[in-house]
Amino acid sequence: MSHPAPHEQIMALTVGFWQSRALAVAAELELADALAGGPLGLMELASRVEANPAMLRRLLRALETVGIFQQPSTDVFSNTETSETLRRNVPGSQWAWVISELSPNCGIYELWSTLSSVVRTGEAHPEQVLGTSFWGFLKQEPKAGRTFALAMQEVAQAMTPAVTAAYNWRDAEFLVDVGGGIGSQLIDILEHYPRSRGILLDEPHVLAGALQHDRLESRSGDFFQEVPEGADLYLMRNVLHDWSDEKAAAILSTVRKAAKPEAKLVLAEMVLPDGPKFSLGKWADLLMAVVFTGGKERTEAEYEQLLMSTGWRLDRSLPTQSALRLIVATTSRVRAAFDESTRRQVLNSSLLGRLISYDERTVIHRRPK
Repeated sequence: MSHPAPHEQIMALTVGFWQSRALAVAAELELADALAGGPLGLMELASRVEANPAMLRRLLRALETVGIFQQPSTDVFSNTETSETLRRNVPGSQWAWVISELSPNCGIYELWSTLSSVVRTGEAHPEQVLGTSFWGFLKQEPKAGRTFALAMQEVAQAMTPAVTAAYNWRDAEFLVDVGGGIGSQLIDILEHYPRSRGILLDEPHVLAGALQHDRLESRSGDFFQEVPEGADLYLMRNVLHDWSDEKAAAILSTVRKAAKPEAKLVLAEMVLPDGPKFSLGKWADLLMAVVFTGGKERTEAEYEQLLMSTGWRLDRSLPTQSALRLIVATTSRVRAAFDESTRRQVLNSSLLGRLISYDERTVIHRRPK
């Protein structure tokens, strides 16, 4: 298969913006829901969604070329498998995600216009466009806030089971999900591990929509100030990428202060890979740059540096069946004690090597020459 010529690649990227906006308008008009009962003629469909028939035909004709909607016969339109995901309140829906990312008055669409300034200056100022921070905007604009919250739930449909399956949570009888939103991730873990219980920590307006579970306690709080103490494991999914290194370090320090010596930390984030291969995380990194002051995706090395600076030690990085990776960390106090004990054992041993199993890893230590 031949690759497109350079000018064709540029043209495709340019047209991609047109396609994204057409997709957003289809979601705004709720066309997929109008067609949920089966094919409709153009005039009937236009009447139901309150659109101009001639322009609606042109919109649908364009979207049909990329597999979104189809014409079983002339001027009769129906859903495709892809356009079905634009329906609201159905399993696998991406309606809110499309609206939140691509439609005006939701915040993100407006902030993309600042990318040039952010690249030139290295600084994001969402308040110059929204009048406040992005989080502040969502609080001030309830409709945008509800749409964004629903969009995050839609994205979580794939991420949640992937994160649960990628790690053995068996020894975490007490978990704290820091900035855990409405609790879908924590509840999924609790459902798979019946001996575990958890605390869901987030702001009051977020917890107002939290899911319920008999082994889950919702607790309002500020993770910059304090998190619940004594957990076996602290989980943060898509939290640190919202913040600058300085503020991410402050969050990690707060968690470290609350953690007991044997506690573990699991970060679920889009860890950036090396090389030019397509990475959703590298595009999400630009999104973070325009939406949040200092927000960014990070490499594994950058996470390791953050962890070390706040009293944690990177233990391992695990893939998931999603765009996320799990960064697993232990407290540096436990690791330091382990390292010292191991060093003494190796120095006192008459063997050339010693196998030591630690925290589900096997580390080979060889006596220094």
